[in-house]
Amino acid sequence: MTESATARIPLPSPVEAMTPDGFHRIDLFDPFEAYVGPLFEREAADGSRVLAFRVDERHVRGDGTAHEGMMMTAADACMGGVAWRGAEGRPCVTLSMQTSYLDDVRLGDVVECAARVDHRTRAIVFVSADFTVGGAPVMTATSLWKVLGER
Repeated sequence: MTESATARIPLPSPVEAMTPDGFHRIDLFDPFEAYVGPLFEREAADGSRVLAFRVDERHVRGDGTAHEGMMMTAADACMGGVAWRGAEGRPCVTLSMQTSYLDDVRLGDVVECAARVDHRTRAIVFVSADFTVGGAPVMTATSLWKVLGER
């Protein structure tokens, strides 16, 4: 989720979804993220943030498993928020993302994303993330984020 310091009005998601236990709904400002949301967040024991979404009919292929595009959208949202915080609130954009799918995600599953900054230069933030359903790994991702305005 690319975030900026400018004040904006949160966008509504087109569907309601039950908030997973321990999570709270987050405000979304990106129109595409709002469309595929809602997204939820909680604080982990170590103080980091964990993002989640509940897989609904908009997120699946014909066989009822989550579409890889939705999984990458969730990765971009989760990892973008971590990059933004890692860049001390400076706007960031995705330069690249690598994902590895480990297991199927199904309709109704709650997917959790735990992301972290692995390294930061003045201009680039390196982020990695683990995705789980019920504690079981389903995807991993790494990404590079450009801090806007930095060389």
